[in-house]
Amino acid sequence: MIGTSFAFLLPTATPPNVVVLAMSQDLMRPLRVRDFFLNGLPLTVLACVAGAALAHIMGAAVFDAYAPFPQWACQASAGSCMFVGVPGLVQGRRVEEQACIVDMSAASDGSLCRLWNGTMLSIASLGQEGV
Repeated sequence: MIGTSFAFLLPTATPPNVVVLAMSQDLMRPLRVRDFFLNGLPLTVLACVAGAALAHIMGAAVFDAYAPFPQWACQASAGSCMFVGVPGLVQGRRVEEQACIVDMSAASDGSLCRLWNGTMLSIASLGQEGV
């Protein structure tokens, strides 16, 4: 996991900022919190945008985030997902089996599940009891 800090706005955000603020007290014009805020705001915005873009790119490259929902993840989510033998197209990939998310709304009372494309299936018609 990559840890990072986007805290550039306040002098107490990072230890180096505190040192710079403390040492600036000896200068003719000491630094103020406003100086840190005005200079740190563009850096914080830029770091947040870059972090969001990198997370999106790296999620697709490293974790295959656009792949169909895997069977192991469906089995790990007790009670809310089942894998059914319904062939179809999921996120541009042809699959023979796919995840079916159990609809727990009051209208279906847990008797329906929803495929990726939005198709609602009756759990009883799938011949599977529960998850």
